[in-house]
Amino acid sequence: MNIQAEFAELHDMTTNVCGYLNAVPQKEPYEQTGKLAPEYGEGQFSFIQLRDGMELQLSDMIWREDVTFDMGVRYPHLELALNIEGSGCWSAEGQQREISNESGSAQLVYFNDVRIHMEHRKNKRIVQAELRMDARLWQPLFQELGVRMEKSFFCFEDLIGPKLQVLVQQLQSCPYSGSAKRLFLEGKCLELLASFIYEANDGRARKGSSLKTEDIDKIYSARDILLQTLAQPPSLLALSRKISLNDYKLKIGFKEVFGMTVFEFVRQQRMEKARLLLEKGSLNVSQAASLVGYNNFSHFAALFKKTYGVNPSDYVRDAAH
Repeated sequence: MNIQAEFAELHDMTTNVCGYLNAVPQKEPYEQTGKLAPEYGEGQFSFIQLRDGMELQLSDMIWREDVTFDMGVRYPHLELALNIEGSGCWSAEGQQREISNESGSAQLVYFNDVRIHMEHRKNKRIVQAELRMDARLWQPLFQELGVRMEKSFFCFEDLIGPKLQVLVQQLQSCPYSGSAKRLFLEGKCLELLASFIYEANDGRARKGSSLKTEDIDKIYSARDILLQTLAQPPSLLALSRKISLNDYKLKIGFKEVFGMTVFEFVRQQRMEKARLLLEKGSLNVSQAASLVGYNNFSHFAALFKKTYGVNPSDYVRDAAH
């Protein structure tokens, strides 16, 4: 299936997509929600106008067939896209590199009078939060990023860290209604944008590394090994032997490349895997804790609350509603 569209203003994007997906207005005048039509797939989505020139889309969908989007964006468009689950890819006209949307990735992108091609695969769950803005209202931000508005395209990429994960969860489970809801969501979206820019700038600073390319490749291999063995990860010494890099260089290099220690990385990834398991609702808290390597329930619950600001049992209850 191919979806084609042209957008002259920010609101055109929401109007066009809402029309295609049969979205309907809610009791809040600034919000539209809907479900994907059965012939297209299953899932739900919502569009929220936070203020003039600033909109939020939350979606959780599965397409029944491969979908491509070909869109012309004819105004200065700024977007923070958080890919919570699922994968896809997209490219901008005139750019040679294809950009992947992997689970846990985040991208701050700018389009101005350019065509975009995007692809999603069938039968794959896609969970996203997308903050869209009219870039003309955010000129000071471009100065901060060192980007000229007359450009047609730029993209900053980073991972969704614990801070961003907490903010996304708060967006998805907003406790308010009416004008309080709108203010709450706008505040959280601005915090999302600020956190992403801070973390992305910090990441770019770390990339000015003195490590050899060969050592960096080995450190990425260490990360992959850890992701595959989260429940029972190897010790630092055993991990260094697996990648043929001494343990001191692994310890220092891992922190330099990823901005956290090996221990912190394992803990972060365990928490995120547990969160996703709990969100699916098929396991209780003890089972999820055990699957990610925690046999002490109290210790797991304390770490989960420290990471996400909520007890795991409360998270399960909120996710079920």
